[in-house]
Amino acid sequence: MTTEKGIVTILHFNDVYNVEEQMQEPIAGATRFCTALKSFNHLDPLVLFSGDILAPSIMSTFTKGEQMIPVLNACGVHCACYGNHDFDFGVDNLIEFARRTTFPWLISNVIDNCTSAPLADGKISSILYRNGIKFGIIGLVEEEWLATLATIDPEDVTYIDFVTEGRKLARQLKDKEGVDCVIALTHMRSPNDCRLAENVDE
Repeated sequence: MTTEKGIVTILHFNDVYNVEEQMQEPIAGATRFCTALKSFNHLDPLVLFSGDILAPSIMSTFTKGEQMIPVLNACGVHCACYGNHDFDFGVDNLIEFARRTTFPWLISNVIDNCTSAPLADGKISSILYRNGIKFGIIGLVEEEWLATLATIDPEDVTYIDFVTEGRKLARQLKDKEGVDCVIALTHMRSPNDCRLAENVDE
């Protein structure tokens, strides 16, 4: 993205299920992907991830996604948003997984009713700096996302509309934290991403 303060390179990915090497191109699996990301290191990019890495895959059936921890850390991710499949092996497994990564995990609009905090010990927002620009990062999911969580009872959480929460958090980050730009990491389908973009000017 280009701003008044200069150019900031943002690398984003999501829905990573298999890291095994293949017998034919594309080969090298996770190694190839990490190398591709690192080829942009000279640009000092922001590396952002929008969820779904613990499952589904054949390997994760046995490891509960543990094999993906060193992969994410090696990719140099700066911030991530939870995806629905990250909960496939339960909240406790996800919390332990997130604890072993080197960056914050966000979920801004789903609250655990037992703790009154974001689900799975997620964070509401994170602040990152690049090229003199202060970024506020939030993580938003669609309401339909809840119905896909096999290990969580929807009655145990409170969902907040992503447009409502996105607008509120963007204003707070700009007014109270002084951020220059707000980035919403989302785990939603395209129509809802468009709805967010069309209705949140902040």
